[in-house]
Formats: sequence, structure tokens, C-alpha cells
Amino acid sequence: MADKKSVGHAYNVDFLNVVFAASSVFLFICTIWMVWDDYDREWKNYQRRFVQLEMEVTRANLAQAEAGVDKEELQALESELSAEEEKLAASQDQVAELEEKLAAVNNDLYRVNQDYQFAKATYDVDRYTYEVRTNEDDSIGEQETAIIAEALEDLNRLNLVVESVTADREALQGEIGALTGQVSAIRSQIRSLNGEKIRHEDRIAALQPSLVNDLVLNAPLLDFMAPTIRVQQVITPTVVDDLNFTRVSKMDRCMTCHLAIDREGYEDYPQPFKTHPNLDVYIGSASPHPMEKVGCTVCHEGMGQSITFRDASHTPLDSHWVHDKEETERWESEHEWKEPHLWDYPMLPSQMTEASCAKCHDAQVYVPKAEKLNLAYGLYERAGCYACHKSEGFEGLRKPGPDLTKIDSKLTREWVANWVREPSSIKPSTWMPRVWYNENSSSPEDGPRNEAEIHATVSYLFANSEPHEFRVESPPVGDVERGEALVANTGCLACHVADETSRFEAGPRRTFGQPLQSIGSKTTYEWLYNWVRDPEHYSADTYMPNMRLTDREAADVATYLSSMTGSGGEAAKASYEEQDIDNVLLDYLKTVMPTEEALEAVDGMDLETKTLELGRRAITRYGCYSCHEIKGFENVQPIGIELSEEGSKSLTQLDFQFVHLPHTKTAWFRQKMLEPRSFDRNRVLVPMDRLRMPNYGFSEEEAELFVTAIMSFQRKVQRSEAMPPGSARLDALVAGQNLTRRRNCVACHEIDGDGGDYRALLDDPSLAPPLLTPQGAKVKPEWMHSFFHNVIPIRPWLDVRMPSFSLDDAHWNEAIRYFQAVSNVVGPFKMEEVFRAADARGGAELFKLLQCQRCHVLDKIPEGQPTANLAPDLRMTPERLQPDWILDWLMLPLAIQPGTRMPAYWPDFPETYYEHLDGDAKAQILAIRNHLMTFRGGPSPVEGTRLGTYVPPVTSSDD
Repeated sequence: MADKKSVGHAYNVDFLNVVFAASSVFLFICTIWMVWDDYDREWKNYQRRFVQLEMEVTRANLAQAEAGVDKEELQALESELSAEEEKLAASQDQVAELEEKLAAVNNDLYRVNQDYQFAKATYDVDRYTYEVRTNEDDSIGEQETAIIAEALEDLNRLNLVVESVTADREALQGEIGALTGQVSAIRSQIRSLNGEKIRHEDRIAALQPSLVNDLVLNAPLLDFMAPTIRVQQVITPTVVDDLNFTRVSKMDRCMTCHLAIDREGYEDYPQPFKTHPNLDVYIGSASPHPMEKVGCTVCHEGMGQSITFRDASHTPLDSHWVHDKEETERWESEHEWKEPHLWDYPMLPSQMTEASCAKCHDAQVYVPKAEKLNLAYGLYERAGCYACHKSEGFEGLRKPGPDLTKIDSKLTREWVANWVREPSSIKPSTWMPRVWYNENSSSPEDGPRNEAEIHATVSYLFANSEPHEFRVESPPVGDVERGEALVANTGCLACHVADETSRFEAGPRRTFGQPLQSIGSKTTYEWLYNWVRDPEHYSADTYMPNMRLTDREAADVATYLSSMTGSGGEAAKASYEEQDIDNVLLDYLKTVMPTEEALEAVDGMDLETKTLELGRRAITRYGCYSCHEIKGFENVQPIGIELSEEGSKSLTQLDFQFVHLPHTKTAWFRQKMLEPRSFDRNRVLVPMDRLRMPNYGFSEEEAELFVTAIMSFQRKVQRSEAMPPGSARLDALVAGQNLTRRRNCVACHEIDGDGGDYRALLDDPSLAPPLLTPQGAKVKPEWMHSFFHNVIPIRPWLDVRMPSFSLDDAHWNEAIRYFQAVSNVVGPFKMEEVFRAADARGGAELFKLLQCQRCHVLDKIPEGQPTANLAPDLRMTPERLQPDWILDWLMLPLAIQPGTRMPAYWPDFPETYYEHLDGDAKAQILAIRNHLMTFRGGPSPVEGTRLGTYVPPVTSSDD
């Protein structure tokens, strides 16, 4: 045999033992580290801190609840309770005896009731069998019939037993209640008085540290069972996230950290423990946007599925959307924050969250409670952004700038050249942007090019101007002071700025019309006179209404406007020669034809032809025709990109070039608004490749609002279930809101809590145009329709006047339906009542007693009354006012129109202070209403020219 040799190992067992021990220790440490890291997660610490905070808030609420308890009432109830409890203690033996009897009766009742139920079940089966046999076999004998009758008698007998035992039980319960009821009633009153206190005490007891809840259920490796610290989330099946190739239900876990977001009482605490503002509108369970249906990120954006601070896409933006350095450094230190690049929708700045309203409130220029978004849309429309950029919801609107097809009859070449060179130097509040001499076109070598293009553009406009015949060739001269008073008092300043008020301070409503600054240096007296007298004669598409000025008033206004002279603008900043025109035109032509052909084309033109051709191409390049009617450009498409889904654009689609900004969409849009051509910085570009968006000179506040509007233009990712339910009333509201804001009706009138800006310009707000919120319930639609077509003065003593608008019937019907929708009176057809003198018994006496004619006009304006106290002519009542509305108005006028000077003659309705009609307040109000409906002879728009027909709204039972 071969010698046995010891078997060797290819490894060192002792060394492996050391490696195994070390790796085991390392694995153990890693396991402990993993468990601890999970236990110490950021959101869990927030929830632990919130328990302490909730305890603090609840104790404060408890103290407040205790302070709110009526101590005297509580003491009296407790004394009464003690007395009743003593009485009850004295009768305890009797109560015990009665309760013992009641227990026995309850047992008897259970037994007899069971007997009755079993008997009834048996009877029902036997009766059904008998009925079937009777139906199938006519030979059923009397014996079977008698058996069924006998069973019914037994059942009735058992029912009587049940009723008897039930009566015994109720009698015993009554006796017990007589002895204990007072104690129970007093205890119930005490609980009601201490309800809030008890609720807070119970909550404090639930928040107290607990071995099971705080240590066991939330312990590492055991927190999978029923932990009190857990991820909170809302899944909104009707709101989805668009993830490139699919749509998934939105999942929000923001409330995992923002624990008090829908709770009152945490308004003054820092984030993430702060209460959401306006809980009655947002997040609150009773609000139109409850958290369980809309979540958080549908409005705020961000990554809702994440539960870490950084991955949730928080963005540290200051008021101007530039990264706040101090906050950024703090976030980087405390939360390891980094600029979000992995999610296309980082959290919006808090001041522009309303941009998300458009996700559901589609194609609405007015969204209730969204003041910033409404203002943003007003500015967006007033600046005419939709004219160059197609924007969903802003289709079909007129061009925002003045008509230039008759420019030669209105302006001079020199003024127009100075105007387009720098519009704000003539009118600081103008919406006309600066096209030339911007950041990428302000170098010395750009001067001749700019001036050549300006000269060519002006030459083209005047060469293509159509002749215009004024209706009054030699108008009379008026009085400046009278004209100034007319402009100040008739309502012109609701749409026009006449002083140095800034554009942002004035807002989109007061800059709806062209600024009046320096208008006397702009055009001729002849043009001004004819314009204010009849705007449509010069421009059929103008939004300027007819103020129905007399010849004298028109002369006064025109004379005053002519006196408003000012800056003539900026003169040419450089000189140019014919060669400069050739060079610029050559650059334009080379973009559409080979260089050799372009040179031949330029050489073949004379100076005038080259100038006009350059003007035509400059107007085309800069898109002047998008805002202005210009002859030769009637069917040319706008130059800007479509913005309908700009807010959903991916960040990678925005070119930041060499401009140093936070890499966010809001920062890019802001920069584009403030310095639209700044993205050409440090780039080598030929003139035709440069950016061409004009500069509006936006302030930071305006830029913020414009970015809000742009960010609201988002891809529609909401399912139809998430949209407001459709109805005739909603359609009327949306159409009317758009119409009254696009025609600037809200500059003078307040309706549905919005508008009425003109009041701020009056010393006495009561002399402002009327509130239109109750208009739909107040005024008959046929009368309104006639009034719109034939405006008559309802309050002739007022200086402000209702203009005449040239709207078609479709628009007037939209306005009437809107008024009805706001008043919530859209409904089925109702037969009009006929009132006779006999129906007004006692009304005339009450009318005289209440001195109605002291303020209300009846043909003549009452003497000795201040203008602010006067009210409309009551002779219009039968034709103008709705009979039902008159009753509501007489009953409580302040509820319909807050601030009205109409007295409340029945403040405690149905109580009354008058003896007429047996002191019946309802009969008195009816009598006055019926008396008013017998009046005749007042001013009437119906007697004037009627254009078109009022069309009643289509209604449904759902409205």
C-alpha cells in the first residue's frame, strides 16, 4: 500500500475564519445601519415632531374651549344635577325594582315575539300553499279554508300578546324615565356645553405617549403591522400624470410631511406644518377642490410620489424666480438638495400656483377666486400676445393694435417714425413694444440698419394708406375745461389713462383703450372730433363704444384732448444712405433667393421701390400685421410659435444659450419677458438670424403675471370626469365672463364679486355705474335687449353714462344669459303676470306713507335731494323690473345690493310696524309691488329702434 499522506488545503482555514468573522461583523453593522436609516427617515421625523406640535395646538384649543364655556350656566347645571342625583339616590330602591321588572318583561317580550314570528312564518307558508291550490283546484273543501282561518286567529291572538307585553315594557320605561330622565337631560346639557372641551381632552388622551403605539408598532422591523407613523397618500383616478407614452392616476404623498395642510389652527406655524390658505376654496373637505379628489401636485406641480425633500422637486425660488442663495445653501446643507433635472414639472413658485387652474377651467379668461391668473390673462390679452402666438382660448379676437389702413388721415410720417423707435418715450403706459434698438440691435453698426428699416416701414404704411372722408370736415372748437370734465366724469377714464399712472398700476382695464398721454401731439383736431363723435366711422372693428356725445360735447372733448401735448418721441439715432437700404434689402432677399439673383433684383429697383419693398419685408419679419390691420397683409399668418401647450414644454426644449439662469421653465420665461433678445448674447449671428421678439419693457410684477399666463397653457391631462359638470348655466357663465371682460364691462360695473374699478376714481362711490350681480333676477330680458340696442338714461342726473356698443344679437343674448346665470334664475318659461289697479289695494297709501317719491323719480327729479340719494324713475317698473325681484328687494334690499341707500322698511320680516292691511307684512309688500306695476309713461328703450330679437336661453331640469 502507498503511504498515507496528509491531505493539504489550497486555502488557510484560520485566515478564512478571520475573514468570515470580519464580514459577519460588517454585515451586522450594515444591517443595523440599514434599519436605523429607515427608522430615521426624514418624513418619519416630521411626523414625530408633528405629534408634539399637535399636542401643543390641542392644549391651546382646550384652553380656548374652557375659556369659552359659560361658567355660570355650567355651575347652575351642575348644582341642578347634584340636586336631581340626590333625588334619584333616594329613589334608587324603587328604580332597581322597576329595572328588575323591566328585565323580566323584556324576557317575556322576547319569548312571545319569537312565538309570534314562528307562527307568522308558518302561517305565510300555509297561506301561500292554500292560495296556490285554490288557483289550481276548484274542489278545495271547507275544512282547508277553516284551518287557514283558524291559523290567522291564532296569529292575531299572539300579536295581541306581543302588543300587551310591549305596552307593559313602555309603561315601566316611562316610570323609570320619570325618576331618571331629569338627570339624563341635565347631563346631556352639560355634555353639549362642554362638547369642544371634551373633544380636545379626548384628543390629548389619544396623543399621550403609549408603549404599544409609540414603541412597539413603530419599532424597526415591527412597523409593517399597524404603525401610527406611516406614508400618507391620495390617489386621484380622475386626474392623471402624462408620462410620455402613458397616463397614470396621479398619486400624491405630500401630506406625509405636510400633516396640517387641511387642518385649521396651524396657520402661523412654519412649513411643513402650516395650514393651507383659503381652506374654503382649496383642500378643505367642503371646498370645491377637496384634497381627496385633486391632491396637491395638480396645482403645485412637483413629484408627488416622492417622500424625500429633494426628489419632491422643491425649488428655492425668490420673488423673481431666481435661486435664493441663502435658502439654496440651507437646503443643500439640511436636505442634500440639488437642482431637479429628473422631473419635467418641478414645483411652481407659490405666487404663480394659480397657473394650474387652467387644467380644469379650460378656455376661461376669468376663474373665480384666481385673482392673479385673471389679472395675468387680462395683461396677456391687452398686450396682444395672442396676435403673434396662437393661444387656445384666445382665438377669434380682433387685432389688438389700431387699424393702420387709413394712417395718412390720422398721423404724420415723422410722428410715426419717432413712435416706433421708442413708444414709451411718448406714452409711458402704452402696450406698443419697442421693435428696434433692442439688446441685439443697439450697436453703432446697427444704427443705420435700424433707421433704414424704420424709414422703409413708415413709407410702406403711408404709401398703402386708404383715403378717409371725415363726416365733419371743419368741426367747431370747444371748451377745454368742459372737455376735461366730460372725460373725467362720463366714464372715459375707466378705459383710458390720461395722467402719468404706470401701466402696471393702471392695470389691464384702465389700459384697455389707448393712453391719452400726448394725444394732442399725435393727431389732428379734426380726427379727434370725428373719432369721439363716431368711432365706427373710422374703424368698423373698433372696441371703442359710442358715447353719444352731442356736437358741442364732441367739440369740448376734442379740444381738451388736443391740449394734451407732450413728448414728440425720440429722433433718429443714426443716419443712413441709399447703400444702407440696398444692403439691408439684400439681406432680406438672400433668405428667399440665391445671392446673385438678389443682387440683380436690388440693382433693378429705384430708390422708392427699394424702400417700399424693404418696408414690406420688415413688416413681415417683425410681424407688425399681427397686431395692426395693414393693407397687403390681410391673410398673412402670425410669426410667433403656438403657446397653447407652452407650460407643458420639456425643459430640454428651451435654449438657455449663454445666459446664466436657474435651469427652470419659469426662470427662462421670465428672462424672455424682461429681455426677450438676451439669448443672443455672446453669439455670432448675421442680422437675419437674430431674435426678433419686441421689448415691452415689462416690470418684474408684469413679467411674473405673464409667466403665470404662459405656464397655465398646458397639455390637457385631466380626464373628463375631473372637469366641472356641464350645464346650460355653466356655459352661460363662461361665455358671459369672457364677453364682459373682453369688452371691458367690468371696468365700470361690478358683477359676481369682480370689477367696478371705476368707483376708485369717484369721490362718491354711490355715483358709480350700478352693480350687475342681481341684474338677471331684477330686469326683464326683453327690456335689457332693447336697452342694449337703444340706450336710454336710467339715472339722468349722473355724469357717467352707459355707452352704446355695436354688438350683434348673439353677443347681447350671451350677456343676458350671463346675468341670469349669475342670479341663478335660468329656468323654464314663466307666464308673465298681469296686474290691475284692483290688485294694488292699500299699495298707494303705503307708497305715500313710506315717502317713496322722496328719492325715486316720477317724471321730475325731486327737489332738495342730494344727487347720491336719487333713484330711478318708477314709471319704468312694469316694463323693466321682474315682479318677484321687487318683492325680494322691498323685503331686504341690503341682502341684494350691499351698501344701497334704499331703506329696509321691514327689517324684521314678517313682523311689521304698519297698521295697513291688518298689519300683515307680506300683504303690505305685495300691495306696494302691485301698485308699482300699475305705473305707466316712463322712459322706454322699447319705443326706440329695435335691432334683432331676444332669444330666451335653452334650459334643462338640471339647471
